[in-house]
Amino acid sequence: MTDYFTIGKNDISDIYSRIRSAHQRELADRRQRIYREVPELATLDRELTRENTATIRKLLTLSPSAAAEAKAERLRRIRPLQERRNFLLSENHIPAEDLELTYDCPICKDEGMVDGQRCSCYQKHMLKLLYRQSCLGEILERENFDTFSFDLYSDEAMGEHVSPRENMQDFYNRAKDFATTFEPEGKSFLFYGGAGVGKTFLSNCIAKAVMDNGHSVLYVTANELFGDILSPYLMYVDPDTKERLRPVYELVYKADLLVLDDLGTELVNSFTLSQLFEVINRRMLSRKSTIISTNLSLAQLRDIYQERILSRIVENYEICPIYGDNIRSKKKAAELKNMQ
Repeated sequence: MTDYFTIGKNDISDIYSRIRSAHQRELADRRQRIYREVPELATLDRELTRENTATIRKLLTLSPSAAAEAKAERLRRIRPLQERRNFLLSENHIPAEDLELTYDCPICKDEGMVDGQRCSCYQKHMLKLLYRQSCLGEILERENFDTFSFDLYSDEAMGEHVSPRENMQDFYNRAKDFATTFEPEGKSFLFYGGAGVGKTFLSNCIAKAVMDNGHSVLYVTANELFGDILSPYLMYVDPDTKERLRPVYELVYKADLLVLDDLGTELVNSFTLSQLFEVINRRMLSRKSTIISTNLSLAQLRDIYQERILSRIVENYEICPIYGDNIRSKKKAAELKNMQ
């Protein structure tokens, strides 16, 4: 189970520190190799560094007019050094950036903050921490579009409805098209039906494909969303607790895709109802995609979560009733049979 209280500022700071250290080591290795091949470049870079350092020290003691003259004098001295350096780089086919520090995120330069605000890359690192702790990555390696099988779905029609296999093939195709061409445009799905019919598996397929395309996905169960994220963040008055939970809380509303699994398993009360409406409504207004899976029927959803919540879902989500035998039970039975 994911412990959302232990994920926060210190964890992210460690990640950014390791990223910066890795790039600094890479730069040191590149410079060592280039300077070994073209020793004069090392000499020029040392001279340029000395000139810059001397000018900075001088500026601290000069008046504004004298400082302007010092800067102009610096430019006159370093111009021939820079011209010679550029010539050597060109002559030896060395890109100038090979002697500069690189970044995973050029926006924040791997600091995580821009003008006092969290950079977009901050969310991606937070999600990686969540996936690592929840082992979701391992699950998605097993449950994805490539491993999905229709073999255990019956091909017999169910009354006026198409067969479970044909029904699932339709939703599978819709889900795959949505995930592989994903754009954060607000399209959402409600997967509902009995236990073990493939709702969570299909949600996992979408989550992996969307993440593989570089988008942010927050995957939580209903119990985790209300009990471990929203309730502690909104109920606690301790500022340190709020600060630890803030990045995860913000992901509920900012992630490109929110997957809310097993709606209906959480304790339902006035807080749950108000926050579910808030999540659905805010993500809808900001055109963020959401997937909800539940074992409840539409009638049960209406009775438990009230008409205004169900109407928001019905009006704005693709409604996907999934039915058939319990696939998990069939898989387990097949595994036991193979073991005999």
